[in-house]
Amino acid sequence: MWNAFAYVPLAYKMQYASQDYVKRFQEKRLRYIADFAYRNTRLYKEKFRNAGIKPGEIRTLDDLKKIPITSKAEVKEGYPSRSVAAGFSEQNCVIESTSGASGSVLRVLHDRYAATRMRAVSLRTHLAQGVRPWHKFCILCRDPEEFQEYEKMSLLRTQGIMEGRPDTELVEEMQKEYPYILAGHPSAMVALARAVEKTGLPCTPRMILLGGELSLPWHRTYIEKIFQCPTYNKYGAYEMISIAWECKYHTMHIDADGGIVEFLKDGEPVAPGERGEIVVTNLWNRAMPFIRYRLQDIGIPSDEVCQCGRTLPVLKEIEGRCDDFVVSPSGELIPPTRLIAHFFSTPHIRQFRVTQKTLDYIIVQLIPHQLLTENMENQLMDNIRKAVGQGITVELERVDSIPETGRGKFRTVISHVNVDLASSRATY
Repeated sequence: MWNAFAYVPLAYKMQYASQDYVKRFQEKRLRYIADFAYRNTRLYKEKFRNAGIKPGEIRTLDDLKKIPITSKAEVKEGYPSRSVAAGFSEQNCVIESTSGASGSVLRVLHDRYAATRMRAVSLRTHLAQGVRPWHKFCILCRDPEEFQEYEKMSLLRTQGIMEGRPDTELVEEMQKEYPYILAGHPSAMVALARAVEKTGLPCTPRMILLGGELSLPWHRTYIEKIFQCPTYNKYGAYEMISIAWECKYHTMHIDADGGIVEFLKDGEPVAPGERGEIVVTNLWNRAMPFIRYRLQDIGIPSDEVCQCGRTLPVLKEIEGRCDDFVVSPSGELIPPTRLIAHFFSTPHIRQFRVTQKTLDYIIVQLIPHQLLTENMENQLMDNIRKAVGQGITVELERVDSIPETGRGKFRTVISHVNVDLASSRATY
């Protein structure tokens, strides 16, 4: 684990390198990983052959589009015989598992060298945000397994704090641990902030890191109001470890030295400022290669230059998962933020979830506070119906509880009308 510190200087320099240098670095790693995956995994040997290409034809970033996109289902169905490279196994790799928020858990293997290099990239992120190795780092998690997954890739002095307990008990443990940095899912952090506000007990971290779920502007506003400290977002995935992170100027920088990030629509890259499905290529992992892999997230790239001086590509926004988007009968993709805003502008709602069951049917589950009036409820439903447009029936269901979706994550919008924006396919 500590070997990662040896690579931090290289990672630090890369964030200020010229775009030409970064491109040449990516192309060199791409050539290596494409050749390795072809020669050592059945999955990519078959994909290359079916596409009529050889690894020697993959020389530049422009050549990447020759390789077919890989889905999570393909990797999972091929585990381990087709997805894991020859010579690697669970015995000689770092093992992780995706959260299952999409309904499918994937076991992920990282070879130890790849894990070391990506730890260095992650440490670069922490250093840029003001974190130091001696700072105490606490992570809110639902179960010990989640904390163990995080601890594998961390170089910091980390302590797990189990969420979902009585307010006073949770806040008192926070006071006992007294973390310098507190990390967790936005929904868990909001719950902790509400507990702090309710109990009146002080909780004073110096910095808060958010990740693992869609982070909304109101999350940050409320969390910073309660804890009186800055918050930063991080975007990652177990298949890639670190993808993008927020600097002190609140710009999301893409870790271009860890992977290639594409934003695709109809199989083609989108322009800066346009919505695209995120497809990634891990430039380091040999044990279980991920080449042009669909993360099932939708985001917007940017061509802005950050005043921090870093030359890494910029991610303008993560809009959500593909199955967070409501699909209208006309084919319009309605981002979850358009719906969520109406719930947060309506007082006295404890929790909610919007689920699109079919193309023309949505159910809204609501845990109301006793002060929620019928007029407030009717106005909310009118706003939701206007947001999704004509042709969709929207019904309300009052419930006592709403289950989480995977490893402590809570999704407020779920659509069963799946969209493949990368190749422009929708399945109903």
